Amino acid sequence: MKCSFKKGITLIELIVALGVLSLLLTAVFVVYRSQLRTATTQRSISLLQTDIQQALNIMKFDVLMAGYGIPTSNIPITGVNRSDGSDVLTLMSTGFIVGGTTRWSYTMDIFGASQIIVRRWGDERVDVQVGDRILIMDDRKKLIITQPLTITAREALTYNNQPAYQLTLSGNVQTAAGNFVYVVTGGQFQTVQYSLRNDTLFRAGAPFLTGVEDFQVSYWVDQNRNGIEDVGERVHNPQGIADFNQLLRSVRLNLVLLGALDMDYTYPQNQITLEDHTYSLNGDQLHRRRRIYTLDIKVRNIR
Repeated sequence: MKCSFKKGITLIELIVALGVLSLLLTAVFVVYRSQLRTATTQRSISLLQTDIQQALNIMKFDVLMAGYGIPTSNIPITGVNRSDGSDVLTLMSTGFIVGGTTRWSYTMDIFGASQIIVRRWGDERVDVQVGDRILIMDDRKKLIITQPLTITAREALTYNNQPAYQLTLSGNVQTAAGNFVYVVTGGQFQTVQYSLRNDTLFRAGAPFLTGVEDFQVSYWVDQNRNGIEDVGERVHNPQGIADFNQLLRSVRLNLVLLGALDMDYTYPQNQITLEDHTYSLNGDQLHRRRRIYTLDIKVRNIR
């Protein structure tokens, strides 16, 4: 009678099988980690891109609003240039549209007393209101009154077949038809300043955008008034330029955004030049990705 039995797995076969399984699990883990890191990076980039786009839109509209309702005796766009660091940009307006709306109107006839008649828009969000403090300027942005007056009463009426308000003011004023009436919030011009502290860009004293390595500003000043940006007309320090309000054509904003530290990545350059600022990268700085954003904005309210 024959005796049969099944041969078992030897120790060597078990070790080999465990080794192969270990290699397969390691390969799967490496692929999974790579896929997870890629997905996380893409998600972070997508969220960052949304934040950046919103930030750039706000900065654009701030520059466009600079000079709105500001007399020509003021310079509504000023900057501090730092060739060894980040720049500072300061903008002035009677109202920036982010976080609210601006209110204005115009006079509809000649007046020389404490009451004027202005155009009524029919929308309380933009119409002048009782309690508002206003400045009045002519069509060349020259002040008609030197200090804001307060609207103490408002009466709706139709004037020359157009909707209007008769405003009672806290003082007398001499105006002509077509003078501009601007509401001055708090009785003074509003300012928005952009400045970089550590890695955070601040707007009007509040944190605005994080992960910023550098912030640089330049200005196109059309000194020969030909409407073409010629060599030498892009300046970095606008202070003291004669007729700056009249000659400024655009403001260029530049941002360097940082990614997270990644020791598997090395930045392809060891220095960065942005406008007139050059700085070197070393150590961990070389293991961070960067994106440079440039926004060239034509000014529209300063002349």
